[in-house]
Amino acid sequence: MSAEHAHLEAALPGFSRARELLKAAGDSVAPLGFTGTKFDFYRFVNRFRLATCFEGMRLDGFTDGTAAGYDALTRVFFAWSAFERYADLANDRPPFRALFAHHPRRHVRELACHCRSLDPEGLLGEFLVAQSLPVHEPYLRRFLEGHDFSVLTLAASIRHIFAHGILTAHPNGMPAENLSAIGRSLGNFLIHFMRSDFSRRLALAEVRTGGEG
Repeated sequence: MSAEHAHLEAALPGFSRARELLKAAGDSVAPLGFTGTKFDFYRFVNRFRLATCFEGMRLDGFTDGTAAGYDALTRVFFAWSAFERYADLANDRPPFRALFAHHPRRHVRELACHCRSLDPEGLLGEFLVAQSLPVHEPYLRRFLEGHDFSVLTLAASIRHIFAHGILTAHPNGMPAENLSAIGRSLGNFLIHFMRSDFSRRLALAEVRTGGEG
């Protein structure tokens, strides 16, 4: 592994092997089951690294709870932005059935149950519904009605409203500590998923090309 790419390898294990595969394929990302160009892939990896390396912000004059809430919102922002780039590479769109076809469903169920336990009154969910994009609203409502897989729309909606709307660390009177825990869980889930799915794709590509895993 080149020291030049050690920081990317640390963020996305297997990056260096994938880079060699792409070079051997004439800079095509097709061996990984991706569409687009090698530059699209490298842009994703750098955005993904930003999400994995984010360790919080320093906010003078804010309580610890409120600062933690904004930290979590920012983590979701970075993680979902990376996930959007990853979904583009995989040529998948909401509700991302193809992307998650190989991911254990129990992980999604566990995430959904955890988020519901932190928002038993639906304070965050109702706030997001009221402020969401039309494309997000039906999935948010489905999540509130008990559809576990729609939990991912929480991250999509948080990312959009935090960046462009009025989302704060206390939406609808929700305790910042609860929002912080939901944000961390969503961000961690997305990061783990992308690493896991990338590892799966890399292993398959190496088998097909006769590379060593």
